[in-house]
Amino acid sequence: MIPSSWLPSLGRSVASGSGDRDRCIVLSPASASGHAKLSPSAAERWMTCPGSVVLSEGMPESESEYAAEGTRAHALSERWLLLHFAQHGSVLPAPTDLDAVEMAKHVKVYVDECIALAIKGAGVFVEKKVAVNSDVYGTADFIAWHPGTAALFVRDLKYGAGVAVSVERNVQLRIYALASLMTMKLPAKIVNIGIVQPRYDHPDGLIRSVDFDTADLLDLHADVLDAVERVSQAERAALLCNTTSAEKDRSWQGEFLKPSKKGCRWCLAAPKCPALKRKSQEIAKQVFAPGLAYEPLELARTLDFLPILEDWITNTREFAYQEAEKGKEIPDYKLVEKTAVRKWKSGVFANDLQEALGCKRSELWKPIELINIGDAVKLAPGKNAKERDAVLAPFVEKTSSGHTLVHVSDKRDPVRVDAKAAFADTATPAIAAGVSILD
Repeated sequence: MIPSSWLPSLGRSVASGSGDRDRCIVLSPASASGHAKLSPSAAERWMTCPGSVVLSEGMPESESEYAAEGTRAHALSERWLLLHFAQHGSVLPAPTDLDAVEMAKHVKVYVDECIALAIKGAGVFVEKKVAVNSDVYGTADFIAWHPGTAALFVRDLKYGAGVAVSVERNVQLRIYALASLMTMKLPAKIVNIGIVQPRYDHPDGLIRSVDFDTADLLDLHADVLDAVERVSQAERAALLCNTTSAEKDRSWQGEFLKPSKKGCRWCLAAPKCPALKRKSQEIAKQVFAPGLAYEPLELARTLDFLPILEDWITNTREFAYQEAEKGKEIPDYKLVEKTAVRKWKSGVFANDLQEALGCKRSELWKPIELINIGDAVKLAPGKNAKERDAVLAPFVEKTSSGHTLVHVSDKRDPVRVDAKAAFADTATPAIAAGVSILD
């Protein structure tokens, strides 16, 4: 069980509802306000790299078009759910704009999941402000409390379509669950956290969830408090030598800057991080080429760091672009118009074009062809990717184009390669070797 200090009476934490389903509904967010410096959404960063909080202090956040799209999707889902619960099943007016129709179709997957969790006697909370303490707080997309089974459900809408979000070991959602229990004083025994990613056709479905015992949150609570203290230590140490010097101080960097793939990916300070820069320079000194001796472990560790380096390059380019768009001059670089791409004007009629070109009508049109398999999957009936793939299976074949090198954590079975045969078929070894050329 969770500590008794988390569990005073429920009476003031959840308001009793009325009506057929006797839901408990909180329509307005309460408690901690503003954007937390140590937010659950950035926990992968500050819990791993406490110095990142110091380096990113005061840096403005720029919202990409994808982030803006996600913000709109969250706003739509919030309005939809509040209207549904406040007006007994009312729905939003049907959108007419094509983009809005598409967004509503995807957001409905999330809305339906939340409504399904609002069983009789449940407490439901939309965009609920929750906090572990005064440093760690944020807004949970949706929370459902089932007092009959002492179960807490936390759902998070992920509108992105490019990268699958894992629910397993998802630190952000676990902190939201922890903060929900502590904010609302809920005596939960079981916690269920779930990701709803309606635009990503994941093999495990658009909705992915996992159960765990609340006792597991005890360790997380301790880890969060330890991480908060580490951030405080990084800030105090930076003040002793001022932040600018801290960026140049090797001992401070070694103590508080800890690059990681998940942590560095969205870090505002990544473009100016001295630890990333130094590690990148070390990597640049290595050369892996056929015929040179190398240490397999060194090659493995280099491969481990490459995703971090790739993200650093992307972040640096984006940072430089944003600075240039603000009017700041970057030596030897300039903003220019992108290469113009020709496209047909709106209102162009085939008959007019045919007459101007003096060609046959059939020459103006592409031949009819099947849509790609990914789009066909979206049209297939089924509750998840596995069911939809089963519908298409009689019409589809899979052919691998070769091998790819991945981390051992990948679920696919390894390919067994005959090293002697591979060496005999090539003039040089199949795996490159590495030495330092700048020593």
